[in-house]
Amino acid sequence: MQVRARFRPHPRGFGFLTLVAGDGATPIEVTGNQADGTPRTVDSAFVPPPVASAFLADDLVDATITFDEKGAGVETMTLVERVRRMLVGRVQQGPGRLVLEPDPAIGSGWVRLDPALAQRLQTQVGRQVVLLAVDGEDGAPLGKALVAGPHVTGSPQAVRAAAVVVALGRAAPSLVPGGPAAAGLDPVQAAATHTRVVGLLAGGGRGGAEGLAVDGPIPGADLPATDRTDEACITIDDAGARDLDDAISATWAGGEAPVAIAVHIADAAGTVGIDSPADRYARTVASSAYLASGANAPMLDPALSEEALSLLPDVDRRVVSIRFEVNPDGRLGQPSLELAVIRSRAKLTYAAAEAWLQGDREPVHQIAGDQADVVGPVLTAVIEAARRLGVERDTRATFEDLFAPAEVTPAVVDGKLTTVEAEPHADAYRLVERLMVAANEGVAGWLVDGGVPALYRAHVGVDPERRERLRAAAELAGASVPALEDGTEDADAVVAQVLAEVDRLAAEGREEERDLLVAAATGATARATYEPDPSSHVGLASAAYCHFTSPIRRYADLTVHRQVRARLAGETPPLTVEDLRGLAGWLDARAGAINFLQARERGDLWSRLLDRGFLDRPETAVVTGVTTNGLRIRLPRLGLGGFVTAERALDLPARERGHLEVDEHGLATTSGPWRMGTRIQVRFVGLDDTGRANWRL
Repeated sequence: MQVRARFRPHPRGFGFLTLVAGDGATPIEVTGNQADGTPRTVDSAFVPPPVASAFLADDLVDATITFDEKGAGVETMTLVERVRRMLVGRVQQGPGRLVLEPDPAIGSGWVRLDPALAQRLQTQVGRQVVLLAVDGEDGAPLGKALVAGPHVTGSPQAVRAAAVVVALGRAAPSLVPGGPAAAGLDPVQAAATHTRVVGLLAGGGRGGAEGLAVDGPIPGADLPATDRTDEACITIDDAGARDLDDAISATWAGGEAPVAIAVHIADAAGTVGIDSPADRYARTVASSAYLASGANAPMLDPALSEEALSLLPDVDRRVVSIRFEVNPDGRLGQPSLELAVIRSRAKLTYAAAEAWLQGDREPVHQIAGDQADVVGPVLTAVIEAARRLGVERDTRATFEDLFAPAEVTPAVVDGKLTTVEAEPHADAYRLVERLMVAANEGVAGWLVDGGVPALYRAHVGVDPERRERLRAAAELAGASVPALEDGTEDADAVVAQVLAEVDRLAAEGREEERDLLVAAATGATARATYEPDPSSHVGLASAAYCHFTSPIRRYADLTVHRQVRARLAGETPPLTVEDLRGLAGWLDARAGAINFLQARERGDLWSRLLDRGFLDRPETAVVTGVTTNGLRIRLPRLGLGGFVTAERALDLPARERGHLEVDEHGLATTSGPWRMGTRIQVRFVGLDDTGRANWRL
């Protein structure tokens, strides 16, 4: 049978095809007959090593497949389209010539080098490079030009480069269902911008936003701004942050009086015109990227995001503000929105705000200087509002508190790889977060009330594909979750009942059963998506939610600001529901790739730290899944995932293969005492051929 598919390599040299529709992106299933005539339906196919070696991840191919009792296998495969133009890997000496050994996530076969490039890299064997690739005459990739490197393998620069090329390549424009056109972008320009950004970021640069023109239509261009410069407001952010997109005003008379809050957000939509070069670039990249190694990559020109739009202290800035009162029970009064001009009195750091929370006023006074008498009451009111919001949030049923935050994280400080506290000022961060969440909810409700289409953040709670696994875990734990048994679609009921059982098991001292249910619940949580229709966000227990508070950093927020401006001005919103539907899928994929980039970089930096002896003692891990090949684990203190092979779990002799007997849901094994949620002690034993950490009990 002839099929069209996307290729994905495996580190062991073989690969798999994901069968796709004619658009080259939408997964499909096909049905064919085995040799005995039995029909077989598949959505993937196995690619043997000799065939796989000539292809790269995400190649669009036409393949001939056959069916058997194991599934489908590839006999022949031809290239239709290659979307990856940036390759990362190590320079190696092949038979009689230099080659590129690509990162295992990109390919398993050696990539030939153009003779001129090979000559240039003659002394760089073993070093990591990023190359621009073209298609050779036989369709195989050919390394043509050096983009970044050579880097010492395992250095922070090398880790960044590999993470950029691998992660962003997974969301190349033509791989996104609907493609760039669905987001209103020219496909050729989007592909060129994508390739350029990958190269710039891999080389340690900040991307391509600098200097782009902003001229274009502005919703509500003639909208007057209310002068609020006499109203005291503050920003609270990291000490080194320059892209300050939110400020807060707050007043409180004390006691049971409501706290009056105004959340001010930089008016990026009043500067960046629709379909301007700056807008198209921001829409293409979807989000700023914050990396540990090297410079961050802003979505907008730093001259805007860190200067002209940034809510820096002592300068007038135009903002879109949402104003509301926080009542003693934490509930919000009716919100109102306006275009305004503000002047921040002080740029407080999270450290200073945390010190204030602990009773030490001096850091805030030092930063605020002669504005300390004005800043102090604002901060006090902000803290009271956040406290009230926290009380109200505690009444909501969400899985939020089941996720254990990491305690330490990798960082590059003065060019050296080290670790830092993951959330050094968690309480101060949380008080700002609560106000931003309240602002996002308030704006979403305001848009819904006005019948304005927008990009809403939707979250269904439990992933429908993992619902049955959660039901089985509840049964195994001896928990009662009727909403999972009767097939109800009430996501809130599922979450509430699971949380009630988690609390009951803990109260009864049944920690193993509680851990099983917690692990299953967190593992079953769905990912949030953008939707053009208002729908609930179960993860935050919100009736409607949108991203409004970071238009400098996220394109979704910039889009929401444009719709808000249009309503304030009494104009027709610039984007329709159908416009937003195409944009939503694009932003989910592209912003998701930025998140994956940051996670991949963090994971690879951990691998390097571990290989240098960071962890010289056993570490607590939680089993998050059980497979025939071994145990999936998470190390909570490090915020790091990992794997213990079946051979190591069973303590088998070297070179003896092993496997675990696993139940149908991947919850438990009869080969040992392990099941999802089991707490175990593990030791780091080294890196595998792909640079990933290996663990043993």
